[in-house]
Amino acid sequence: MKLPLTVVFVATALIFGGCATKPSQPDWVAGDSAKYTNTQYLIGRGQASTIEDAEDRARADLAKIFQVAVAVRSEDVQSYKSAPENAAGPGQYAGESSRHITTRTDQIISGIQIAEIWQDPVSKTRYALAILPRMQTAASLREQINQLDDATQASIDQSKNTPDLFIKIAAASKAVESQLEREGLQKALQVVDITGRGVDPKFSSGKLSADMDDLLKRVRIAPRVAEGSAPGLDEIVAGALSHAGFMIDTGDKPDYFLKASLKLADLGLKEGWYWQRGDLEITLSEAVTGRVRGTQHWFVKGAAPDKETAIRRALDEADAVLKKELRPAIISMAVGQK
Repeated sequence: MKLPLTVVFVATALIFGGCATKPSQPDWVAGDSAKYTNTQYLIGRGQASTIEDAEDRARADLAKIFQVAVAVRSEDVQSYKSAPENAAGPGQYAGESSRHITTRTDQIISGIQIAEIWQDPVSKTRYALAILPRMQTAASLREQINQLDDATQASIDQSKNTPDLFIKIAAASKAVESQLEREGLQKALQVVDITGRGVDPKFSSGKLSADMDDLLKRVRIAPRVAEGSAPGLDEIVAGALSHAGFMIDTGDKPDYFLKASLKLADLGLKEGWYWQRGDLEITLSEAVTGRVRGTQHWFVKGAAPDKETAIRRALDEADAVLKKELRPAIISMAVGQK
């Protein structure tokens, strides 16, 4: 049977018209993007049943590149002062640097944009493409690195030019912190920079850290424990001072006295657990003049099925607090009272 020409034309138009309107899968769903090339952009992909989830997954896919870099650098920072040959242990700058590295990485991640979305017409799955411009992000990172280098130099100059030992230490600590933070940005820049080079360092974190440790060893502090304090506090304070890098003076001519007090209160048995709570206090004073430079408090507690273990856990918490906080606390008290 021969069909009329009008019917043939209509059928042909429907066939080709349907093919023309069927959405084709974008190249970036399963491979590289011709529009957002690797030389110009970092990209991430996400898929889900909803647009919002697909976009979130695309951002996360891109962000994990930086999160891996910052996790590695933060781990480096935390272990930087933990080598057996260095008794100082992780200091204030280590924790601060890790926090700043994470904050700056979050700022980079906030610049991620969703460039395209697509829905599979058959499965109805949503796909999203996240992008981050290399050139713009690299320029921002280089600017921040230069600012940290300037801050490092300013701290070094302050440490060299002031006659006050504690101000020297505080400035030296800031210099180390700035450089450890800079190294975190350098890792991020090496991800963004297509050459992987970043910005060559001007300072050595190892040298800056060694210089600061030398300054710390020039401060002679004699630990003292108040009467009535929990047994074992004297050992905890001495260990924390050594951990912080200060010179423990057992003679009769120290630069400072560090008096510590910890009186535990027995809170009794609650729901099958014995509780201990105490006020941990340290006071820094000049040995010659007796002038108090500052006092700081921390609350500690311990709980256990038996009273003895609860006391030990409270002491363990005091030990952890002092090893983490003693160095910055002493520097803050000494510098703050100038």
